[in-house]
Amino acid sequence: MILEHPWLTSISVSSIGFALVWIGLRDELMNRVKIGAALFVVAIILFLTGTFIQTPTEHAKRIVYGFLDSVEESDIDGAVTYLHEDVILKDSWNGKAQNGRKGARLSLEELYRRHILQYNTILKMHIIEKATEVQVELYLFTRISGIGSVPSQWRLLLHESQNGDWEIFSIDAIEISFRSFR
Repeated sequence: MILEHPWLTSISVSSIGFALVWIGLRDELMNRVKIGAALFVVAIILFLTGTFIQTPTEHAKRIVYGFLDSVEESDIDGAVTYLHEDVILKDSWNGKAQNGRKGARLSLEELYRRHILQYNTILKMHIIEKATEVQVELYLFTRISGIGSVPSQWRLLLHESQNGDWEIFSIDAIEISFRSFR
């Protein structure tokens, strides 16, 4: 929480520091003034640490939002840049597994050939950090031409590649338009 919400943490710590400095100055207790000043320094360090260090959850949010924006804008080249080279697509249009970036590209081309995405809203995003990966449960509400509004649930697995980039390495459609795939 400290790293993901640096404003909240630093404001909380600095508020306690301010209260101690105020009480110390009011009652002429220099010990409290020193402790309050030290808490101000700690608050600054917490803020800087939280701002400059990104957690796996923050990486996952950045990648998922970028991927969804690219898909919504029909930017296939942009969308596949968020995917691992050997991404696993658990489901496909014709029942044949088409994995990897090539398979994802073919699936997106088929999607855009059949439908036009009018808008996409994230209803809920649940992120679970695991030892070597981050699992993202997505609940979407998408308006699609020719179909209408479609709720869906997806599971994405992300991990850090050897070169330090975060990528989506598995996409699983759990439920689309109340039709369960699991």
